[in-house]
Parts: sequence; C-alpha cells; structure tokens
Amino acid sequence: MGNVIVDQIAPDGNLIGDVDTTLTPTQRVHLLVSALPGATAERYAGARVVRFKDQVILSAQVTYLGTPWQPYKKRIQIPRSWLAVHRQAELDGLTTRFVGVYHYGSTTIFVDFNPTTYVRRNLNNSAAHVFTNDLFQAQTLGQFSRVDRNGNRLTSVRADELEMYLMTGYEERNPHIEVIAQFSEAFLDGARIEALDAIQEMHAAGWPDKFQNEWAGFYVEFRLSQFLAERGLGGVVAVQKEKRRGQFDYDLQFFKDGHLEHYGDLKASNVAATDSPGNDAANFYRCLEECGRFWYVVYEHETWHGRDNGNTATREWNEWRRSVGHVGRGDYNPLSYAARFKEAVRFVNVKVLEVNLTNVGTVLGEFQKDFRQPDGKPRKGKVMIRKKDMENFLIYSLSIRTAASDPSRAE
Repeated sequence: MGNVIVDQIAPDGNLIGDVDTTLTPTQRVHLLVSALPGATAERYAGARVVRFKDQVILSAQVTYLGTPWQPYKKRIQIPRSWLAVHRQAELDGLTTRFVGVYHYGSTTIFVDFNPTTYVRRNLNNSAAHVFTNDLFQAQTLGQFSRVDRNGNRLTSVRADELEMYLMTGYEERNPHIEVIAQFSEAFLDGARIEALDAIQEMHAAGWPDKFQNEWAGFYVEFRLSQFLAERGLGGVVAVQKEKRRGQFDYDLQFFKDGHLEHYGDLKASNVAATDSPGNDAANFYRCLEECGRFWYVVYEHETWHGRDNGNTATREWNEWRRSVGHVGRGDYNPLSYAARFKEAVRFVNVKVLEVNLTNVGTVLGEFQKDFRQPDGKPRKGKVMIRKKDMENFLIYSLSIRTAASDPSRAE
C-alpha cells in the first residue's frame, strides 16, 4: 500500500507509526467471513460480495488517504459498480452494506459507511473517509458511531462485535454522551438569547460568574448545571465550580460507578471561528497522562455584537451591573468591553471532542507558545483546538439544523 509511515492501531489501542498492510481481495473477504458465522463469499449483481443473512456486504480496504494529507486520514474507495449492487439489493428486499476493512497486525476493525448519502451522488470511484480516532474508539470500546461533516454516518466496529452490530444495530453505550445529548436536545432550541436576559437569569440564581464579560460560555455552564441538578445526574456528569486541592481546574467531571473517570472543559465558540484557545499546556498534558482522555464540550453560536448596534446593549449591561452592586476596575465606564461585548447569541450546535493518547499529537497545537506578557515575561503555552482537525477527535455532535430535519439523527 506504499511506503509512507502513517497512523496504525495496535490491539491495545496504542498508536504505532508504520506503513499500511496490503490485503488481497481474498484476504479482505476472508476477514469478513471469519467475523460472521454463516456468512459466505458470493457473486451478486456482477460483484464479489459477502452474504450474511439478508445483508449484502461490499467491501474495500481502509488505507491512508495519501500525500500530502495528515497521517490520521484514511479512506475507502467506493466504485461506481456498487450503485448497481445497491439497486439490485433494494429490488430483492436485501440490505446493502458499504464496509471498510482495516487490518494491521492482529487488529481488525470494520467501518460500516451508511450508503444512503453516497448512492445519492453520481459516484465515480468516490472516497469515504475515516480517521485514526474512529478506529481507536472502536478498538477500545467495541463500537463507535458518528456523522461526519458531510452528513455521512460511519460506524467503526471491532471484529469480535461485527456479528452483534449487524444483527442488532448500534446503541450508544457511553452514559456521559447520553447526558450531554439529553441536555443539548433541550438547550439547542434555536432561540436568540439576549445578553441581559441571560445575565439577569444567572444573577437571580446566584450564579458566581454572572458578571463575567464573556457571558455566553458561563451561561451554558449555568444551564448545564441546572439541568444536571433537576435530573439528578450529578453522579454521572458534574460542573465543577469549587476547585479542591489536588484536583485539576477544569469545568467538567465525568464519573463512572462513583469514581472520577476523566475531566473536560466547556467552551462557547463563535461558529465562524477557525480555532478556539484551550488550556494551559503543562496542566493539560499532566491531566491527560493521568486520566487517559479529556473532553472538550464546545457549543458554537452565531453572534450579534453590541458595537454593531450603537452599543445600546453594552450600555444597558454596564448600567445594570452597576445598579446591582458590581464594582469594576477603575472609574465607571458605560462602554466597558464595548469592542467585544456580545449583545446576543444563538447556539446552533454542540461538538464533544475527545483528546486521548492516540490523537493528542495531531489534534492540538500550542497557542501563543512563544508570546510574552506586556512586561516581557514569558506567557505560558496553551493548547489550541484546531477546527480543521476536528473530525479526528469528534465523538458526538448535534446541530439544530440536523435536529429540525431529522429528530432521530445526532450528527
């Protein structure tokens, strides 16, 4: 498959740099048949397929996307001939599967690409993409499913779970994701949230960050905390407001069987931004080393700035803060923070991003690594979420546009 060193997944989920393994068509089919008791290799509608009960499986090998792409990017090639097989299977009342076969050493993972979005195109040796993190999640969890940026559903399955997956379908097993999904489905209602309304709501509830300039992120934190309390879910996910000695200073804690499993941070980001600054690099890497994974829960929003509307909302915000006893630095200024104050936001999607020891080297960069403070002292390095690499660590997402068109689909 070439001599380029790229990402490979070991049986324990660890990342290995090596060239792709070459599979012959016979070897690829054998891996499928071996994982599916009762399956047979056949010719169907002019193509070589694997038949398993009422399913017709078309397969191709998962390989590196190719130079100059990042080593975590992989794909299968979908030939135009698969369209004819899909059409015939529909006529015969059978289910067609487009399956990628990943194999390295003793690791075998199958990637089921939902054919729906692909067959709508005029395929001509089209590519379907999968990334290292998809394979890592499958190898460590058994099954992992997500929707990519183009709306394609892909489900990665470890070899020993393929039969069960094809028989029963995918079911989310992560209780932390289930909690975030429940909250997001209620929170992402498409409403425009006015700054003063949100801030006064936090103030009435005694939320400690009610006077913060960047109110949108603290409002998400406030609403999530309320949701967890109302549903009695604090033993699964917790918003950490009071930091204790020895604990990492992050917004979210995720628990399993009463024990802290890993940390996360809650972020609000303009949907138009290309990057989002993260956390202090040294502490972040120490936390990742101890826990093995770290989640960024990012709520993206459309933004209206006060500066674009005569700073009316900015003045109202500053006056209200003063009226309830907030004392800022220096003399009162009705236009404090006017250059950046958000008059309103509308949250449009959420993305849960998992950074783990397999993908940390490719999904994060250092932010302001060599910058200095105004007094000349070095500024601590920070990690940065690079949105262009997001799919290699995306584990869940939901968009209000997606939810509106298909309530059952989480992208």
